[in-house]
Amino acid sequence: MEPDRRIRRIAIVGGGFAGWLAAIALNRKLAGQVSIHVIDAPETGTAGLAEATIPPMLDLLRFLGVDQNDFVDKTASTYSLGARLSDWSAGQSFWRPFGAFGALVERRPFYHFWHKAKATGLAPKPEFFSNEISMAQGNRFIFPTNSLGVAQGLRYALNVDTALFTRYLRTLAERAGVIRLEKKLVGATRREDGCVDELEFEDGGKLRADLYIDNSGARGQLIGELLGVPWQSWQQWLPADRILSAPVALEETRPPYVRIAARAAGWAWRTPLQQSQSVGYVYSSAHQSDDEALAELRAAAGIDFLAEPRRVPLLAGRRERAWEKNVVALGAAGVGLEPLAAVDIHLATNAVFNLLDHFPDRQFDAANIVSYNASTAVELDRIRDYVILHYQLSKRDEPFWQQAAGAAPPDVLAQRIAQYRATGRLIVGREELFTDLDWFWIFEGSGVTPQDYDPLVDTLDFEQVKRLMLAISQKITTDVAQAPTHDSFFAAANARLARRA
Repeated sequence: MEPDRRIRRIAIVGGGFAGWLAAIALNRKLAGQVSIHVIDAPETGTAGLAEATIPPMLDLLRFLGVDQNDFVDKTASTYSLGARLSDWSAGQSFWRPFGAFGALVERRPFYHFWHKAKATGLAPKPEFFSNEISMAQGNRFIFPTNSLGVAQGLRYALNVDTALFTRYLRTLAERAGVIRLEKKLVGATRREDGCVDELEFEDGGKLRADLYIDNSGARGQLIGELLGVPWQSWQQWLPADRILSAPVALEETRPPYVRIAARAAGWAWRTPLQQSQSVGYVYSSAHQSDDEALAELRAAAGIDFLAEPRRVPLLAGRRERAWEKNVVALGAAGVGLEPLAAVDIHLATNAVFNLLDHFPDRQFDAANIVSYNASTAVELDRIRDYVILHYQLSKRDEPFWQQAAGAAPPDVLAQRIAQYRATGRLIVGREELFTDLDWFWIFEGSGVTPQDYDPLVDTLDFEQVKRLMLAISQKITTDVAQAPTHDSFFAAANARLARRA
C-alpha cells in the first residue's frame, strides 16, 4: 500500500487579515482533510484605519460565500469607484477609475480614438466617457445590478476597516473549525531534509505541521530567518520606507473614491469609512524626519486625529523565492509594497489561490514549487512596475521625487514606457492584474502624449466615431443624474452619527 502523503496539518504563523484570509480560504477548499492552526497575537488593531481595495475584492467575498451586505455592515465599508490623484505634477490632478473607458470600436481600445481626437485639436474630458469618474465627481453610486438600466457596467470596490475586516475573517474561520493559538513564536527546528519540523513557543509549547505559511511580517521568521531566503530590494525605485496612519472624523460627505495627494517626501491618502475616515502618509525617512512626517500628516488631515497615529516600517521588495521547502511566504513576509495601488488584500488572496493551484503533498515536489515561485515573481514584478510608473512620470522637484523619477526603470517597464510614448500602444499580458486601461490612466493623467496614434484608427470614418462619443457621453450624463448619492447607502451609520451629535 502506498504511504499517505497528503497534507494533514497547516500552521499559519501570524494573524491579521492576510493570515485569517488564508485560513478561511484554505479551510473552505480543504475542510475535513486538514487541520489549520493560526498562531496569532492579541488583538491590537486601531479601529477606523481603512484598507482600500480593487474590484477583485468582490470576487473574494463570493468565493468565501459571504453576503456582501452583511460584510459591508460589519466592516464599516464604503464603496469605491477608484482614486483621484493630485499634485503628482504641481497643481494638477487626474483620475484612476475602475471600469470601462468609452467603448471598443472595431476591436480597438477607445483610448486610441481619444489620442486621435486630441491630435486633431479636440479637448475631450475623461468624465464624458467614464461612468466611474462622473459618478465619483457627483458623489453618486449605484449597484450595477439595478433594475433601472443605469450604469450596468459600473465597477467598484470596497474601503474596509482593517481591524473589523480582520475580526470578521477570524470569526468565519473559527466557526469553520480553524484553531487559534494565542502564542509567541520564539524558534523552530528543521528536519534532516531542511524542511521546518516544529514551531517553538515562548510558553514552552510546540507545534508540528506538514505545511507552514509564514505571515510573520517583513522579518519572515521562517522563510527569512530560518530558511535564509534572501530579500530582493526595490528601494532604488520605491524609496518610501515608512507608513503613518490615523482615523479622523468624517467630512460632510463620504466620497465614493480614495483621495491621494503627493507631498514633499511621499504621498498622503484619505479614505472614507461609514463612521470615520482614515488618513495616512507614505514617506521616506531619508528625506523627512518622523516628526516632520507627523506634521505633514496633520496638515494633510486638517483636523484632529481620533486616535494616536500608527507608524509602521515599509521594506519595498520581495523574497527571491516565495516558497521554500515546506514554507510559503504570505503578506509582508513575501512582499513589501506601498499601498498606492491598493493591492494588499489582492496579493494575499492571490498567494492563497496560487497555493491552491499548486497544493502539494508531503513530498513537496521541486518542479511544483518552481512553478509557484515563477508565477508569483512575474505577478509581483508587474504590479511593482505599475506602482513605479507613478513615480517615473511625476513632475515634482523635491529631492524625494527627483530620486524616484530619476532611477532607471526595470527593463520591462522601460520598454512599456517607450512604446507608449512612441505609439500610444499598451501591450499587457493576459495574466497581469492591471489592464492596458489601468496603465493608460497613469500615462494620460501624467500628461504623456504619444508621438503618434494607432494608424488603424484612420481606417474608420472619424465622424461616425465622434457620433459614438457623443452618444456615450449623453448616456453617462443620464446615468449619473439617475443615481442616488453615495451617502444614501449608509442610513444606519448616518443615524448613529446623528445620535452622537
